[in-house]
Amino acid sequence: MNQHRTVAQDAAKGLMIISVIFFHCYLVTFAIPGEALTKFNILGALFPFLLSSFFFYAGYNYKPNERTFKQNVARRAKQLLLPLVFAFIISTVLISAIELAFNHSDIKGTFTLIGNTLLYSLMSEPLAIISGFAQTHGVVYELVIALGLLWFLYALFICSIFFYLLVKHTNKSLPTLISVDVVLLLIAFCLGQFVGVYLPYTVQSYPVILAIMLTAAYLRQYNFLNRKVVSKKDSLLKGINMLIAEGIIFGTCFLCNRLFGSTLTGSLPGGKFDEVLRGFDAFIAFGFSILGTYFIHTLCRLIKFIPVVGKSLQWIGNHSAIFYLFHPIFLDLTGVVIFQKKIVWGHVQAFFYVGIIVILLTGVCFLFDLIFKKKHNNERAVEQVRKIEDPEDI
Repeated sequence: MNQHRTVAQDAAKGLMIISVIFFHCYLVTFAIPGEALTKFNILGALFPFLLSSFFFYAGYNYKPNERTFKQNVARRAKQLLLPLVFAFIISTVLISAIELAFNHSDIKGTFTLIGNTLLYSLMSEPLAIISGFAQTHGVVYELVIALGLLWFLYALFICSIFFYLLVKHTNKSLPTLISVDVVLLLIAFCLGQFVGVYLPYTVQSYPVILAIMLTAAYLRQYNFLNRKVVSKKDSLLKGINMLIAEGIIFGTCFLCNRLFGSTLTGSLPGGKFDEVLRGFDAFIAFGFSILGTYFIHTLCRLIKFIPVVGKSLQWIGNHSAIFYLFHPIFLDLTGVVIFQKKIVWGHVQAFFYVGIIVILLTGVCFLFDLIFKKKHNNERAVEQVRKIEDPEDI
């Protein structure tokens, strides 16, 4: 576990990644792909901050170090771009194999769909839609989901470059932070309001993401998420604040839907702003990142005291990258092999998808843990033998 993270943070990430998986399972239980994005639902109104909270934690985990800017960027590239390339290749190979083996008898046609999907994803969905490619070419929807979610990695990497340039300045001065945040949110507002809510490579969301990360880094200095609870009064106050934060989030989503008809208020799915709220959604997403992270982190500070639930969520949170990057593979496998791409129980089927996917991914993670633990133990044993044989190196 990252030494800068807490049990509550890992549990929160575990809970959020399960929610992300559920959302993708919910998407595929609609007769028309993507229809879920045009319908208001209670779960979306309760947890619209899932993606923005991951960005918040990315900024919150920052600690000043002696690395140069180039060293920080190189380290971030290794953390984000290598997994992106690896996940792109593995997802393409395995989902294509599943489709060829189980889902289509027309091999030539399936290869055409796979090729279309790769081009669609490399173009980025917004550009594919703007150019008309999405309307004229068929794709493998499950592979679109698998490759589309990789936007999180390249968006985080690009924003991290600017983050490292600015964070030392914004951390020193609240007026500087506020000034930078205002400028960034105004840029996002103008992009969303006057250019488009879903631009190529989701560039409209980058200023919001950067503002979230910088604010989180600043709040980390004051232990925003992990202030000690020393009395029952403190505990009660945190509980009340947590409920108020979630109440503001749900109330905003509900009112925006009733007043304006918005369905994606502050949720940034794929970096997209709500089509009704447009640029104003940038300000809402920014606010939700702070309130939502406070809510789910405080909730998980309580959940961690429930032994089985807390430990399970913490373990999943520690493996959240694997769950995030590879759950579409198991989503396709479950849909094709078990359900044969038939919607038997409507949207309730999404819960069965989630259960099966989490069980399968848990097995994969346990296997990886065993392999890497064995490798680590072997390396330690070799090192101990080397020290015994050559004590001058000690």
